[in-house]
This record gives sequence, C-alpha cells and structure tokens, in this order.
Amino acid sequence: MAEKSAQYPMVPWSTCMEFVEIVASFNLKAVSYAEVAKKYGLNSPTAKSFTSKVSTCRQFGLLTTSGGNTIQLTDTCKRILYPTGEDVAPIKKACFGMPPLYTKLIAAYDGKAVPSKDLLANILMKDHKIQKSVKDKAAQVFIESAEQLGLIKGGILCYSSDETSEDSYPSQPVEEPSVEPHGMQSSVSPLSGQTLSDYSNNESDFITQAIPCESGKIARFIIPVDATEDDLLLLRDMFDVLLRRKFKIDAKDNN
Repeated sequence: MAEKSAQYPMVPWSTCMEFVEIVASFNLKAVSYAEVAKKYGLNSPTAKSFTSKVSTCRQFGLLTTSGGNTIQLTDTCKRILYPTGEDVAPIKKACFGMPPLYTKLIAAYDGKAVPSKDLLANILMKDHKIQKSVKDKAAQVFIESAEQLGLIKGGILCYSSDETSEDSYPSQPVEEPSVEPHGMQSSVSPLSGQTLSDYSNNESDFITQAIPCESGKIARFIIPVDATEDDLLLLRDMFDVLLRRKFKIDAKDNN
C-alpha cells in the first residue's frame, strides 16, 4: 500500500471562497454534502473535486463538518463573507496561516524569497512528507493562494511585514501569567528563555499561528520549533490561568 501524503491544501484560496459562497447561498445553518455537490453538477459528494474543496476549506478554518454529511460555515468565514466595516484582510491572512503545512512554510520563508514551484515541490516532498505524486500540486496551490491574498511581493513572502507595528507585536515586555493578581512582566519566553527580538532575528526557529479575534485584531502564538510536550502542557496551564483571571475580572465588573 502506498504511503499516504501528509495533509495539504488541495485547492487555492479563490476556489475556497467560491465554495463557501455556494454553501452560504443556501441560507441554512448546516447544508448537506449532497446538496452542495449538486450545485457543482456532481452526483456524489465523494468525488475528489468535491472532497478536496471541503478538506481545504476546513484547513483554512472556513467551515466545519458534522457526521461526514453536513457542512457549516465558521464564524470566521461569515466575518469574511459579510463584513460589517472591519478590515477582513488580516482575517484572511490568519486563515491562510492555519493549515499546519502553511504554518511551517511561513515560519521558513516569511520575509524571504519564495522558492520556485519546482524547488518548493521538492522541499515539500523531502521535508514535509508530501508525496511525490502530489508535490507539484501542493507547491502550486501554496504559491497561488499567497499571490491571491497579496502575500507575495516582488517574489518575497510578506506574511507579517505589515503587522510589525505597535498594534501587533507589543513594544512593552510580554506578561508571563501567574496566579498572583498582578503577574511579573518579562520579555523572556517561559519556553526557551528567548526574547521577542530573538524571534525577529531567527523566525525560522519558531512556529507561528495567527488566529482572528472577534474584535478584528489578530492573536498570535509564537512557539519554538523544538518545544517539548512539557512546554506545550505548560502553555495550556498558562491559558487556564488567563481564563480564570478573565472570569474574575468580568465578574468584578458586573458587580
């Protein structure tokens, strides 16, 4: 049996947007696979041309599926399709960075020249477990999607270049969560002892994940590529502390 390829977006961003617009046209909370497939003139929702769109839209965080037979748009997708005055470009960019493969490619090439399609295809096969039979398609889709979102400028991948203002990376030290009412502030990462300037100088040593918030701002995880399981468990515990603190603040404000 041939080895299965690692997951990768199989259709470009523009195709995904066309797909979710069709799903949205039903004006239903959830739509069956079969009904959406009919819109494409397909007799079966198991056709590769259909499942590839569903898979890629899920990787971009544009839709969710249930029971293998219904499709539902995410709140993030609805913010893109039905903007209410906010700039949706950062939301689209965050979606582009959501597939695990793209997270790694962004970490490797952000601010650098994007390899040619042929070279990138070989890199995907060698370093990212993308099978030879699909490596060219995977490389082409990455480049096409980045171009469609305006993220490649002069051959350079510019994923975070316009987000390095005061609104994105904090100019003040990053607060390290603690159980005390006022956590000690430090610009050092609890995972690696590295600072934000270390990240800026050695971005290939980190994995970044951008997540759009309801306010329109972007939350960003910056994690060393060599973070251990214990490191990630520590992060989870830190988020639990932040959640408890947030609930206490909200409860106090409501009293």
